[in-house]
Amino acid sequence: MLTLYVLQGPDKGRRYDLPTEDHVLLGRASEQVPLTDLTVSRRHAHLEHHKEGWILFDEGSSNGVFINGVRVVKQAKVKVGDQIRMGSTLLVFGSPRQSVTVNRDEEFDPKNPNKSGDSAILTTIPSADDSVVLAAPEPSAAAMQHFRVLLQVATALSSIFDLDQVLNKVMDLVFEQLRADRGFIGLIDDASGQVIPRVVRYRDDEQVGKISISQTIIQHVMAKNEGVLSSNAMTDQRFSAGKSVHSLSIRSAICVPIKGREKNLGVIHIDTMVANFTYTADQLRLLTAIGLQTGLAIENTRLYQESLNRERLAAAGETVASLSHSIKNILQGIRGGADVVEMALKKSSIDDAKTGWRMLNRNLDKVHQLTMNMLTYSKSREPQLELTQLPHVLAECLDLVRPVATDRKVTLLTEVAQSLPPVPMDADGMHQAVLNLLVNAIDAVESGRGVVTLSADFDPLSQQTIIEVQDNGVGISEKDMARIFQPFYSSKGQRGTGLGLAVTKKIVEEHEGTIEVQSKLRQGTTFRIKLPMQKRTPDPGLTHGPR
Repeated sequence: MLTLYVLQGPDKGRRYDLPTEDHVLLGRASEQVPLTDLTVSRRHAHLEHHKEGWILFDEGSSNGVFINGVRVVKQAKVKVGDQIRMGSTLLVFGSPRQSVTVNRDEEFDPKNPNKSGDSAILTTIPSADDSVVLAAPEPSAAAMQHFRVLLQVATALSSIFDLDQVLNKVMDLVFEQLRADRGFIGLIDDASGQVIPRVVRYRDDEQVGKISISQTIIQHVMAKNEGVLSSNAMTDQRFSAGKSVHSLSIRSAICVPIKGREKNLGVIHIDTMVANFTYTADQLRLLTAIGLQTGLAIENTRLYQESLNRERLAAAGETVASLSHSIKNILQGIRGGADVVEMALKKSSIDDAKTGWRMLNRNLDKVHQLTMNMLTYSKSREPQLELTQLPHVLAECLDLVRPVATDRKVTLLTEVAQSLPPVPMDADGMHQAVLNLLVNAIDAVESGRGVVTLSADFDPLSQQTIIEVQDNGVGISEKDMARIFQPFYSSKGQRGTGLGLAVTKKIVEEHEGTIEVQSKLRQGTTFRIKLPMQKRTPDPGLTHGPR
């Protein structure tokens, strides 16, 4: 005796044992298979038994009859395991004598993807007589909805360049648009060639466990490069006991490839209880398109990471090349100073020893400045703002550069208003920023005629503290002006590291301030730092000098 099981529709869960006669009517007026679905005609279709098997005839129904997703034109052969859709009712054509032994241990474990499940490939090619094709007529409004979904997917993924974030975002969108109980995204491991789960998701956290999936399905999806619908309904021997599908773990599933430009990258797999929902070919096409978008997003992410790595290597090479000249010059200066000191000791000449020591001291200062600039530029940090007396910080900077200015016969002038209010700033950071500007200004002026002026004032209208470093040096050309704040760019040739101005700009911006430059060739240059009196000003009683 044959049996019809209702998987979807108003009569979901019912089983009809078909009589032995050769003609069985299907519809609301049928005595053998009475359906209550109002989208089913009174005499919708009938089954006839012939020598070659059972034939399904459409009785001229208004909504048509579908076998495995294909509309029946007048008549079509039907076999055990096929699905018949009439209106909103989905039936499985089967036999209670069919009994397939299923090993319940064969479930997909995300930690061990090599096991196979009890599902069969159902959509693209028949895999066995017990295959189940989940069939449904396509709704006319689905195309526009799916277009909106794909646009949402493409928009969301276009701005993400982290692989884990891409995969989790895809799973979020899939769970929003498709009624999935469980799902996972697996990517092919380059070393083993196996599909390794990267994201596993459950709609109900209480049902977390193994996900049943056949390795046959994954192998087919990867080999044929096509998505499939699948179900374990007709491979489950528990149907023979006559239980309702509401009480059985019969699952509808979709598995699609994640396709890159040249090869498959992995799979997306989702499933749900048939008692709750059954996937359609239309949803298979949607998830297949999402798989294509995911593949492009994954490849873009990998290309971005590769580009980032190349840039890091190039930056490291540029850093080494740029700093090696400066370090070499500093070492030569230290070596020269040490040689002078050694000769002075042999001659017992205090004057020569002092000369050599000044050379050593100058180059040790250069080592310290270079090291501090490298450390500052290499990492982001939040400035430790404290109300600070700016004149004290500027005085320390002048004290440090005064010996160099004296050696080069450069005049240092100061115009610092002593009535400056305490400024919220990181004293150490601003000390380094101003020191870099002073060192550059001294290098830029002519020995014996150079003048460097350091000034500071407060603008009550804009509530900003303004620091200026002005020189009467050679000036900066328009070509160099556009690049002076770029790291490792220097107009001094091998004498400069190209880090000083880049570090100064970074420190000022960390203080939410700005730095400006004005320059004329053969007349001089002015750098202007503007620091705001920020809202997060601490208690005015906590006023500190330089640390």
